[in-house]
Amino acid sequence: MKSLLNPDRPPFFCPGCSHESVVKALDKSFQHLGLSGDRIAIVTDIGCSGLFDTFFNTHALHGLHGRALTYATGLKLACPELTVVVIMGDGGLGIGGAHVLSSCRRNLDLCLLVLNNFNYAMT
Repeated sequence: MKSLLNPDRPPFFCPGCSHESVVKALDKSFQHLGLSGDRIAIVTDIGCSGLFDTFFNTHALHGLHGRALTYATGLKLACPELTVVVIMGDGGLGIGGAHVLSSCRRNLDLCLLVLNNFNYAMT
């Protein structure tokens, strides 16, 4: 499988930030699993994690702070064939923490990545 990274939008983060290594690891994971971009939806909220949906040639949904899991839940229910990856920051998780419980209760096949930079960086 080839890389799903968007060559027109390379990852960029503050110097020393570990988020770029997460982008590269996620791309390798997509390749390892043999997933094509038309079978993946990346759901993000605002802040640094909100940049992720622009780095990949996949479906993307960019929403409000702390609400990425609610959008992802609806997307997975509407399109169960998609691999849905939710990327939130620690701020989004703090604001939308109750949505984690709600999503877990539904027991949907979602992947949640939480990027912890210990602050509300871009928000």
